[in-house]
Amino acid sequence: KLARQIKGSNNWKKTKHRIALLYEHIASQKSDFNHKQTSTLCKSHDCVFSEELKIKDMTKSAKGTLDNPGTKVKQKSRLNKSILEQGWGEFDRQMDYKMAEKGGVYIKVSAAYTSQTCPLCGAVDKENRKTQAKFFCVHCGHSDDADVNAAINIKKRGLALLGKAAA
Repeated sequence: KLARQIKGSNNWKKTKHRIALLYEHIASQKSDFNHKQTSTLCKSHDCVFSEELKIKDMTKSAKGTLDNPGTKVKQKSRLNKSILEQGWGEFDRQMDYKMAEKGGVYIKVSAAYTSQTCPLCGAVDKENRKTQAKFFCVHCGHSDDADVNAAINIKKRGLALLGKAAA
């Protein structure tokens, strides 16, 4: 509707204001969701572990340079937009300060190889994760959902870091 109106007219200004209100409403909903989820986690857990994701690096442009142009630029830009829209960084920031307020512990562990490490035998192999959804250890035969496997590894690393901090 805005594109079909004369730029700068009163109706254009009204439509632009309505669009701005809609985006403000969406932002408010996202913020509310993050606050509710982080509050629930902080109230129900004394200790929370998460991956230390490098969001800035994850959302870098794939355009490349004139000499070395990037590939799949459109897909990468959509992924970047999706990551930024979900507010991972804001969720992380809120968890950090809310756990500190409640007297809990929020530990971020290195994300490296969490999805390729077997929680039973400890073997790290990229062949363990041939598909996005399934984990299968080529050394001991352990099989699990890839996300559950990564969560187990994150918890183990977090508990190890917590033990080091206590000592």
